[in-house]
Amino acid sequence: HRDLHKEYRRQRQMCIRDSLRNACRRFAAVLAVAVMVYAPSDTHAQQTDFEGWFSYVANVGIEPERKWVLTLEEQPRQGDNWRRLNTNILRLVLSRAGPGGSTFGVGYLWGPMFYNSEYHRTYRDENRTFLQATYVHHLDDVLVQHRFRQEQRFIQDTQGAVSNRARYLIRASYPLVYDGSFGIAAFNEIFVNFNSVPNGPTGGYDQDRIFIGPFWKVGNARYDVGFLEQHTQRFGLEPRWAQVFVVSVSVDY
Repeated sequence: HRDLHKEYRRQRQMCIRDSLRNACRRFAAVLAVAVMVYAPSDTHAQQTDFEGWFSYVANVGIEPERKWVLTLEEQPRQGDNWRRLNTNILRLVLSRAGPGGSTFGVGYLWGPMFYNSEYHRTYRDENRTFLQATYVHHLDDVLVQHRFRQEQRFIQDTQGAVSNRARYLIRASYPLVYDGSFGIAAFNEIFVNFNSVPNGPTGGYDQDRIFIGPFWKVGNARYDVGFLEQHTQRFGLEPRWAQVFVVSVSVDY
């Protein structure tokens, strides 16, 4: 019975894999058309943009059991149709494994902005401290991750006020091969501001991000490549859309 169950799962994964491959081909064709249609010109770069986000994440186990992990992330973001480095994210998180697939962490971020939302050269510094909790579980063959993060944002030129923001991310990863080394991933993350600050974020809805794309696992590294759609309620301006090509590398040490 165990062998039959394994064979059933293998056959089902093959059928789903073929279906998702066809879906990915169609998605790539739609994405190519969308890039050509929505790639912004100088006249409307403030409302829409085509960007590139590239991140490298190092997860360093502090002790052999890896109950304590130090995560370091570097994430430069190219904006204005990939012509300028818009911002650069440096993030540090210390996390502790909890019961039942949960982790709890505390972190710090430095994210200087080099251009404003209209791509006028304007340097603006931002520092953040945050608390986060994650929970990972399986739904059949799908690995599901939930992440809750609460941030305190210290943004330049906001008269010393602290902007408090909450973020919730749900991510699903589905393997397309039996050993789990290749598959497709998707996530949605929503951001909500708890308060308004002068010359900065306003209280309420802040932004939403939706991502889809394939992933590969090679040794202790995972590679994610895909397309992200971002909708942002900007500081006192019209909402902004960004179509983002994402490349992410995460390595466990």
